[in-house]
Amino acid sequence: MTKDVADLFAEARPDKKVAKLALGSIVTEYLKFYAEGRGHTARAKQLDTDKFLEFLKRFKRRKEIDDLTVEDWDFSATQRFIDEALRIGEAPATVARRLATLKHMGRVLAERIPGFVNPARDVKPPKLQARRPKSIHAGEVDEVKAKAESARVEKNTFNRLRNETLLRLLLDTGLRAEEIRTIKMNQLSDKLEWIRQVRTKGRNFRDVYITSEMRQPLRLYLTEREKELARFFPKLNASVDASLPLFISSYGASAADLKSFELSPKSVWRAIRSFSVDTKLHPHLLRHTYATNLLNDSRDIRLVAQALGHSDVRITMRYTERGNEEVAEALEKVRKNERSSR
Repeated sequence: MTKDVADLFAEARPDKKVAKLALGSIVTEYLKFYAEGRGHTARAKQLDTDKFLEFLKRFKRRKEIDDLTVEDWDFSATQRFIDEALRIGEAPATVARRLATLKHMGRVLAERIPGFVNPARDVKPPKLQARRPKSIHAGEVDEVKAKAESARVEKNTFNRLRNETLLRLLLDTGLRAEEIRTIKMNQLSDKLEWIRQVRTKGRNFRDVYITSEMRQPLRLYLTEREKELARFFPKLNASVDASLPLFISSYGASAADLKSFELSPKSVWRAIRSFSVDTKLHPHLLRHTYATNLLNDSRDIRLVAQALGHSDVRITMRYTERGNEEVAEALEKVRKNERSSR
């Protein structure tokens, strides 16, 4: 939470309880810290809080939003906000997101304000139909790879080769963007079969397999990587190279600071987005594609869970979900088979 929010409470007079502070000011300072910028998440949080304050003004019969105080935000008001949103036809997923915003804001305030209880904590979100994560089909995968290859052939620079290799390795391994960005050379096995001790989101570690099809493109990249690094290290010794990232960026890099060779998260995202064909790509979409293809080929959910580094197979189960059209098609097929067997 920002210093401004802390000041709002620190400066409250002894006879002015926290409950009487202006809720609008609290929300404003919350958004300054957690919803800066114009990204999707920032816009969503701003919209969610705007909707809630407008509802709360009507529900509490205040003339202006500025008349709302912290005590106006309670469990009952939050529950009614959710019920009202569903009643007027907002999508359950949107309502669930609005509630998530309020829960987060309430949790942040509860952590920083003595005696404040999160009013949204016990409000239940609408139950959503489970959906399989979005992925791209095999034909589009081929088109994406072809686009990356064409870009590299058109202008055969190190960066274009690196980005193509990055794309192919994401599709080959299902690694998260942060995992692949921070891989060090000492994590690669000698024969390029494994990436050792990849740290997962849950602070666990796993070994990630590199298929035989991917090893030759990776060797080609490593040869060019060595040439690129020669610009900074005329005599690159093995111990230094072992500490350098697998995927390097020479922009602003310095031999005195090995960390300066890391790709930024934004650079990884931009590289993958540049290869979009029909679908706007991002690294996690490639992970979903890897998982979906692996499940379709193996029919082994535990294999997929281990390959993705999921600690709980229930997380992986979402890849088994089927859309309404697939369910309808399967049911029609079952009925057709029943009729033909009579």
